[in-house]
Amino acid sequence: MKKTFIVCLLFIFLGTSVFVKDCFAKDFIVEFIEENYKETQAPFSYDPLIYHSIQVNSIAGPKILILTGSDYNYRKWLRHYIGKNKKFITKISDDRMDEFILAKAYEIDVTSLHPMNGTKWKKDESKDFDQNTLEGNNYILIVDSNEKRTHLIQNVVIKMGYQTIIFKTGKQALDFFKLQPDKFKMIIAQYTVKEMPSDKFVKQILKINHKVPILIDTGYKNLTVNNEFLSKFSGFRSVHLKPVILRDLQKTIETIIKKNV
Repeated sequence: MKKTFIVCLLFIFLGTSVFVKDCFAKDFIVEFIEENYKETQAPFSYDPLIYHSIQVNSIAGPKILILTGSDYNYRKWLRHYIGKNKKFITKISDDRMDEFILAKAYEIDVTSLHPMNGTKWKKDESKDFDQNTLEGNNYILIVDSNEKRTHLIQNVVIKMGYQTIIFKTGKQALDFFKLQPDKFKMIIAQYTVKEMPSDKFVKQILKINHKVPILIDTGYKNLTVNNEFLSKFSGFRSVHLKPVILRDLQKTIETIIKKNV
């Protein structure tokens, strides 16, 4: 308590923009210095392993914030904000305030960081595409309802220089694909797509453009699914069946697109 009281007096003396309740700081304004972000895939899983920390300056001195939590969309949104706005707010609970003040490295859930400008993150916020959205023909269409999996696939695709369009259901993807099928280099689809059977989705895509490469993610050692698709699409050179493994995905995409040229 003595340390907390002294620090509180220090905050008041310096006139910082820290919210105080009963001399317990709730929100700290910090300034971004440097980010360290690394993402890999967990073994035998689509779950990503994320190592994310940011170096900041605060009234309590320089610190490294180790950002935990599994909210990928919030993390992505926050990184976008920090890239443009260097100051943000960290919410610290009363019982951890002394720990934060004294620590050089501090673990905190990513959702405890907030923009200074009051911008609020909306969970269901999504970008709607229309027929005039796409320019060029350097897109890869991803169809999957699993956000973690699409996030990983999207990272690989973007690093390769392609742009991505993502849909959670086969119907949404099909309706959009019909508008401009020549915009896509290939399609990556999970073997179970919502709102329509995956084999029907593939058949409809082939009717529109039988040359566009389609990679069906069959999952790990899923021989039943693999054999089912083979029996229906073995005559189509553009349909490719294999599990999407993150470390091999770039090579897989390169090989499939090259064969289609």
